[in-house]
Amino acid sequence: MYAVWLYSLIQCVIAVLVIGVCVRLCLAAGSVADGAGTRSWSTSACLKLCLGVVGSAGSIVVAPVSVLLNLRSSQCLYTCIAMVSCPILVRQFTVCLLLLLTLNTHLQCRLGNRYAGLVTRRRVLCSVLLCWVISVITAFSQFIVSSSSDTWGAAEDDRKAGLGVEEWPESNYTTPALPPKRPYPQDRSVIGQFLPYGGFLSKFLMEDNENFTYAEIHGSHWGICATDTMLSPVFLVCVYAVTVFVIPLLVLLAVYLDLMCFMPQQKRSSVWSRSLALSVSLLVMLCLPLHITHALLLFTPSATRPDWSSLTASVLFQTYSLVPPLLFTNTSQQLGIESSLLSAPNLTSRVIISRVKSVGSAFRSVEDYRHPGPTLKGPPGM
Repeated sequence: MYAVWLYSLIQCVIAVLVIGVCVRLCLAAGSVADGAGTRSWSTSACLKLCLGVVGSAGSIVVAPVSVLLNLRSSQCLYTCIAMVSCPILVRQFTVCLLLLLTLNTHLQCRLGNRYAGLVTRRRVLCSVLLCWVISVITAFSQFIVSSSSDTWGAAEDDRKAGLGVEEWPESNYTTPALPPKRPYPQDRSVIGQFLPYGGFLSKFLMEDNENFTYAEIHGSHWGICATDTMLSPVFLVCVYAVTVFVIPLLVLLAVYLDLMCFMPQQKRSSVWSRSLALSVSLLVMLCLPLHITHALLLFTPSATRPDWSSLTASVLFQTYSLVPPLLFTNTSQQLGIESSLLSAPNLTSRVIISRVKSVGSAFRSVEDYRHPGPTLKGPPGM
């Protein structure tokens, strides 16, 4: 039981740190917008504000949900689906916003003066909305295409397949007992009982619940709520790992290779190239261990592994939530690129004026050399 509370405490500490970093990112984006004018919110400021709001609000919601999942309490199937899908939804949407910010900054470097005409705030906000829809579909994809009611609460003795939650020692932790089941009355019908999530409508339309408790009425879809009892290893490897690790890694590597192979030399050694390298490195170091654990669970389910391995991988995986806001909180290089792009016409005009002045001064010096002015002569005898 002590391991449960220690793991929950670490999750809460990470959530508090994420909230602090995301609030700082929101303040930085707001200060930049105030400095540029209230009507001139840039695309980078909008994306950073979205990332900060999603990170802070998501951490506030995910922290208590994670604690409840660690306690492995008995819950209704539909309540447990929402609880398990919430952390997946927040992580997926955060990764999508990280990719949008990365692509946005890279397009600023790549397009130059054409950036302002091609990348607008309306298009960026439509991309954010599309990422939200993709995140929702990804988070609930397992429950959309399959039924969990057949195996709901039946894998309690198996190895745990959750996001780092292993089987706790039996001496320190006791699994809560499920509610007792009683036969339904003959005059009561459960609406949609044999559908994939049968009985959902009976939560709102019940003919007779006078002598039955809520748990007894819905005992057919009542079980231990945890990540391993809801999510299958196939989903964790084939869907979740692909969307939050493989695709972001490929996109970041493609951007980095484009920057290092096809961009000018001064941009290759810029702060943006080092930021991209750091982003790729942290993604691999912090997220890869957990996905390896899920892959081992899928392909070698009978293999034994130490309990601390999955816990450590889960802590590293959750620590990555600090990376996206930290990478874009220090906005010096992004603001430098953006301000130079936004002020490109003024910068060009200043360069032209300075060159015209230099050419004019050169012509004047040549004319003075050809036609020297009168020299002053002293009085005779000097």
